[in-house]
Parts: sequence; C-alpha cells; structure tokens
Amino acid sequence: MSADLALINANVRTMNPSQPVAQAVVVIKNRIVKVGTNEDVNPLIGNSTKVISLSGKTVVPGLIDTHIHVADFGRCLLWLDLTSADSIEELQRLLNDKAKQTPSGKWIIGRGWNQNRFKEKRLPTLSDLNEVAQDNPVILYHEAAMICAVNSKALTLAGVTKQTAVPSGGVIDKNSQTGELTGILRDTATSLIWQVVPEPTADELSEATALACQKIAEAGIASVHWILLSQNELPIIRRLHAEGKLPIRVNVIVPYELLKETLGFQSTDSSMLHVGGVVIATDGYLDSKTAALVQPYGDEPSNNGKMLLTEQELAARVEQILAVGLQPVIHAMGDKAVDSALNVIEQTTSSKGVRFRIEQAAVLNKELIKRLKAQKVVVSVQPTVIATEFAVWSAITRLGVERARWLHPLKTLLEEGVKVAGGSDCPMEPLSPFLCIQEAVQRASFPEQRLTVEEALRMYTADAAYCSSEEKVKGSIEEGKLADLTILSKDPLAVSTDEIKDVNVEITIVNGKFVYSKRPGK
Repeated sequence: MSADLALINANVRTMNPSQPVAQAVVVIKNRIVKVGTNEDVNPLIGNSTKVISLSGKTVVPGLIDTHIHVADFGRCLLWLDLTSADSIEELQRLLNDKAKQTPSGKWIIGRGWNQNRFKEKRLPTLSDLNEVAQDNPVILYHEAAMICAVNSKALTLAGVTKQTAVPSGGVIDKNSQTGELTGILRDTATSLIWQVVPEPTADELSEATALACQKIAEAGIASVHWILLSQNELPIIRRLHAEGKLPIRVNVIVPYELLKETLGFQSTDSSMLHVGGVVIATDGYLDSKTAALVQPYGDEPSNNGKMLLTEQELAARVEQILAVGLQPVIHAMGDKAVDSALNVIEQTTSSKGVRFRIEQAAVLNKELIKRLKAQKVVVSVQPTVIATEFAVWSAITRLGVERARWLHPLKTLLEEGVKVAGGSDCPMEPLSPFLCIQEAVQRASFPEQRLTVEEALRMYTADAAYCSSEEKVKGSIEEGKLADLTILSKDPLAVSTDEIKDVNVEITIVNGKFVYSKRPGK
C-alpha cells in the first residue's frame, strides 16, 4: 500500500530516544508508518502520495497543551485587541472603529492595553472613553487582567457611583482633587462591572470557540486538555464535534461539580474527543494568597492560605472519580495542599492504572518531590505563569528566598524523575507553546532551575502525552503512532534561546489531515 503523505528532506525531532532525529516521515490514513531517511521511505511513495519536500525545515510531534480554557479563549477573541495601542489616541481610534461596527447599547469589551506603552504614560480615563464611545457600555482590561477602564455608560448600568462601597481587596480610583470617578477599577472591584456584562448567545459562543480551536491549530497544537469552567461549554463541545469544527484532539477536564453531568458524554471517536479527567481544587492561588502553606506568607504573618477540602473529603472525591475510570486532576499549589494531596494518593489502592496529576504543585521541598516520584504523580505547570509569579507577584518577597527557591523547581523535578507536562493557561496567559518553552529555558529567578530546550519541548510532547496516559499513541514521532505533526520554520533546538518564541508554525497535521498550513496549496 502506498503512502497518503510523505514528508521528506526534513529535520525530524522525533522525541523518541531510540531514534532522536530522522529525515522523513510517511503517513497512511491517520498513522505514522515509517520514520527514517529519504531512502527508507521511498518504497512507500506511490503516484497518489502527497510528497512534501521540507528543505530542512523541522518537524516535531503535534504539540500538546495540558491546560487551556478554550471557551474563555473564544470569548476573548470576540474582544477588542488593544495590545498594539502605543498611545491613548491609538486606543481611542481602535475603540471608535469598534463602536462604529457595534449596535447601540451593545457592550464593547477589550483587553491588552498597558499605560507603560502609551506615549502619554498615563491610564486611560472616563472622558477618554466617553469621547469616542457614548452609545455603548465599554470595559477595557489591562494586559495584567485585574485592572479595567470603563466609560460612563458601563458605570451607570453597573450602578457604580462615587458612593459605591469598595469590595474587599479592590480599588475604585477617584480624582484626588474632586473625588469623581476616573473610570479605573482594580482587583476585586472589576467584578462590579463584569457582573452586569451579558453572556454571549449560544451561537456567538459556538462561533467564537470554533475560531479559538482554529487559532490553537495555528499555534502548532494538535491536542488540548480543555479545562471546563461551566456546564454551558459541554453542548458547545458536542456541537462543534458534530459539525466537524474541532480540528484538534480534545481531552475534556471537568470540574468535580460537573462530574455527574458528564458521565453520559460520548463521542464517536474517542481519540479526537473524550472526557479524561476531573479537577478537584484543594486550595487557592498564590497571587490571592489563598494557596495553602505550611508556614505563613512572608509579608502577611497571620495568613497561611486556605485548604478548601479536608483529606477525608478529598479522598472521597478521588475514589468517586476513579470509580468511573477518569483521572483525578488535583489542584494543589501550596506545600500544605500538595502534602494533603499526596497523603490521599499514598492511601489510595484502587487507582486501576490511572495516573494521578497535580495541577500547579508550586511550592515544593525535597521531601514532597521524593513523594511525587514515589507515587509517579505527573506535575502540570504553565511556564508563563511561573514567570508572572516571580516578576509580577514578587514571589521572593511574599515567600522569602528559601521557599521561593523551591517554587516550581522544574529542573529538580526532572532530575528526580518526576514527569512534568506543560500548558499555557490561555487566555490568562499567551497561547504560544514556544513562548512557554523559552520561559522555561531562560528562567530569570533561580536559573539553576532552567531547562534545556529539549526538556522543555518534552513538556509539550512526550511528557504531555504521558500525563494523560496516551504515550503509546502520541507525543513522539514513531511508527504506529497517530499522525499528529507540527512543521516549524526553524529548529527550536538550534536557534538562540532569545529566538525560540519567534519560531513560526508552517503546518499542523492532526490525524493525518492538514488542519493549518501557511503554504499555498497545501
């Protein structure tokens, strides 16, 4: 039988230790049937074979993102993109253009501005927004998310005035001289506006989520672990799958609260769509100081964070998840929460081969790492979040130097034999897997925890596949595995580390089909 597809003259990074590099890959239907030299694959090439000579371009396994909120990403794609605005005037122009295209009274939502990029070096004001958008309520989020600028119509609809009580942990900016609102809200105060923003219609959200899936494919990602945030996403996933609008493989990870609602979820092709895991939250997050710590936060001695479940409650939920054959995905960020999760894992005898996964596992120590290894627990992380915790959250100040040294110790985890899978946390962080890889390789704080490029790439290929017990069918370019391949403009292992984020995706192949291509006619 002749091949359907042959990639030749390539630099194939297989992520297979027994054959790290190859020159050619051959696909029949949805499987890889040959990996080797051009000469090795030539006998399989027939008249009907699509042959692509890559002229030395790099092929890697189809990338895998183990933590992405796809529907939320879709919502964000409906928003006004302000990342290019380098002045208040440019922000106003973009907003004015959007307002002209938006029916009167309909909300305009935007994101991505940063006053440090503005030539005026100031925050946008109420009057700036009112000047160009009087007929639409407007909420524009800072690129750091927890600051927003709004216009008068948005304040009116939300009932926010200068007399409004400020939520705990929030700030409503006021003019220091007049006491009038400036239009800037911070932290928890942003929810005062967001809570009155209407939900998109089902059709709008389906269309936006389909676009998000295509953007994911354009990023070279062949598989995602879709972290569900609401029950409303399940019918969207079913609809997109039925309409053939899921170009990528989807492993649905549902919150524990939705476990019962997903038990009847079925797909005609489980390799393309299935429910694989259930998230259980045991604590909160470092940025809100709700991650549960053994010792208190360095700048808040009375606060150790908060455990959301007792060990008995966690154990009961884990048993319930294992009983239906799904993977427990335990969110445990602080060392106290990781300890509690490991206590439950160590006492569980009914795992039936299901791998445990701890999401975040941020604050660690030598003993916790030994226990992670002993139980073969996979740690799932997002490298751009790690960078944010050091640069924006000031982890060294909040945790102290010694504890911060053990914050996401990726190199130590790998050296000790713990598998680490990588994700983006998109849309809270950028989608790009190559930006994530660069962050892991160039880590600024505690550089002894930097990874090699190959180690970081494994987080998005072989180890990501291992995370969901799919290493026998994907994650590396090997004969018999699914034909998920990503073709790149440059070799991330050969460029300078500063250039990794700029590696472009030329073609994404999922299940033997081209789901994205920059090449004409391909």
